[in-house]
Amino acid sequence: MGRKRRQPTFAEVVRAVRAAPAAPPSEPPRGQLVGHDRLVDPAGREFVRIAHDVSPARALAAVVEGAQVVWDACGCDGYCGLDWLDASQVARLVAAGAPEPRRRKDRVSHLSAWVSDDGSVVLMAVADVHWGDVLA
Repeated sequence: MGRKRRQPTFAEVVRAVRAAPAAPPSEPPRGQLVGHDRLVDPAGREFVRIAHDVSPARALAAVVEGAQVVWDACGCDGYCGLDWLDASQVARLVAAGAPEPRRRKDRVSHLSAWVSDDGSVVLMAVADVHWGDVLA
């Protein structure tokens, strides 16, 4: 009968784990929310939320001043994906005037503002926000 194979001791396993090279840090997913207060645009810039419930007038002003616009159509915090609007869509939003968030009992629908280290701003429309013919 052959010898039974010896299993490594706990101390040997710990030494092996410590000696193994560290895994490279993972990059945050691009174009998505990371947690509730961090957003990463498709280019990889990170934004933090600065306002949760922006008024329609302030939202329009932010977009006129150059804010990017992203839409979380169903209000799932980006689980289904976020729609990053292009320049032509943003121009149509500006032409349509102020957005119209529709208040629901669950209070999901809202407009929020996000800022990056370089001062760039993203305006996020969440769920039932109507804005011209782009967000409807």
